[in-house]
Amino acid sequence: MATLKPSLTITSSDATSDTGFTFTVTDSLTTTEPSVGLSRVSVATGSETVIFGDNSADGTVYVYLKNTDSTNFVNLKNDAGQAFGRLNAEEFAFIPINTNEGLEVQADTGACIVEYAYWSKS
Repeated sequence: MATLKPSLTITSSDATSDTGFTFTVTDSLTTTEPSVGLSRVSVATGSETVIFGDNSADGTVYVYLKNTDSTNFVNLKNDAGQAFGRLNAEEFAFIPINTNEGLEVQADTGACIVEYAYWSKS
């Protein structure tokens, strides 16, 4: 088992009525195999690229994704091809995904490089 310590900080001086708005959240997540370290994959527009497939078991995978493209967006889909999110140009996400849903990505208008890593919840 290993420990993953994600942290998110959001700050803004003009997004809310609070001047100097800021907050930070952190967590400590216990993980196990399988996991995939920081990787990159070329994502096409014509078909989905599987990050991890449905393993037919209930569980959680913590996933980091970043669309490195400066122009095009990437659709996030489950293993059945149902879209549930979008990474616009140069955006990132850290999300828990159910292992019996799987994760696929597909570029919308032009091929993109997606950076990713994932860790299975222990």
